Amino acid sequence: MSTVLLCDLSLAPQVVFALSAPGRAIYATARARAADFEAFRDALRLFLDAQDKPVLDGVAVAARGWEQADGLHPIGIGFPLDRETIRELTGVQQVSFVNNFVARALAVPHLRGEARQQIHGGERHAEHALAVLGPHYGLGLAALVADGLGGWTALHGEGGHVDMPARDEHEWRILEAIRRKDGYVMRESCISMAGLANIHHALHTLSGVHPPDLSAPEIITLARGGDVAARQAIATMTLWLADLASDVTLILGAGGVYLSGAMLDLMDDLFDADLFVSRFLDKGPRSAYVRNVPVFRTRAADLELAGLATLFD
Repeated sequence: MSTVLLCDLSLAPQVVFALSAPGRAIYATARARAADFEAFRDALRLFLDAQDKPVLDGVAVAARGWEQADGLHPIGIGFPLDRETIRELTGVQQVSFVNNFVARALAVPHLRGEARQQIHGGERHAEHALAVLGPHYGLGLAALVADGLGGWTALHGEGGHVDMPARDEHEWRILEAIRRKDGYVMRESCISMAGLANIHHALHTLSGVHPPDLSAPEIITLARGGDVAARQAIATMTLWLADLASDVTLILGAGGVYLSGAMLDLMDDLFDADLFVSRFLDKGPRSAYVRNVPVFRTRAADLELAGLATLFD
C-alpha cells in the first residue's frame, strides 16, 4: 500500500504533518512550529523518524498563496518553499503544491453529517459549480466544477484581492477610514483576521474614540463579553462576507456555497447565520436566483489535510 505525506502550512508558523494511503483515513497527524526553514526541515525529519521513516510515494503541501509554475508563492511562511526543496528533503519526485482553499474545496464533496451545517437553501444542483470561500488569515476563495465523470476539478481564485464595494454611506465611511489607515481597500482588508481588526479600528475612529490596537481573537473575546463595538465589527464583516458569497454565486452560476476558514472557526457561535442569509438574499432583481442556492458552513477539522489526501485517490 502506497503512503503519502501531507503538509498543511495554512496556519503558518504552525505546520501540520500527516500520512495517508488510498482507501485509508489520514493518520499519524502531528503539529509543530516552523518560523524558519531550518525549523520546518527539522520538524519534517522528526515526524518521518517518528513514523519509522516510511517509504513515500508522494507529497502534497497546502499553504496560503497563489499557484505558479514552480509550486506556490507562499504567504505567511517567511521562507521560500517549492517542489525542488521538498524533493530534496523527502527524496520523492511526485510533489503537489496547492492553495489552502483549493485543498479545502477538494474536501467539500466528501463532507457528511456534522462535518457541514446547512444555513440556507434547498438541495445542491449536482452539475453546477460549488463556491468555497471564507475569512482565514486572508480571504480564501476556490471553486469546484463537475468533471462529468462523477468527480470534481478545483479552481484557484484570488477573489480576496478584488476591490471592496460599499452599499451605503455608513459602509463607505468605514471603508474610507480603513483606506486612510492602509492606503488601499480590498475585500481581504475587511473579511479576514486582519479585516476584523480593521473594521473595529474604523468604528472607533468614526465615533471619535481613540482606536485600540486589538487582534481578531481579542475582539472576539470582547464580543463574547457583550462589547458593542466588537459585536458591531463582527456583524459588519458578516454582512460583507454575505455580499462576497452572493457575488461569487452569480459569477460562477454556483449551485452551492460552502463557508469555511479559521476565522469562522474562531467566531464559532458568534457567527450570525440569519444576518448572513438576509444579506446573501438581497441581490435586487437576481434575489430569486440566489434564494434557492444552498449555503453550508464547514465544521470539520483539518480540511486542508482531507483535501490534500484526495490528490492521491
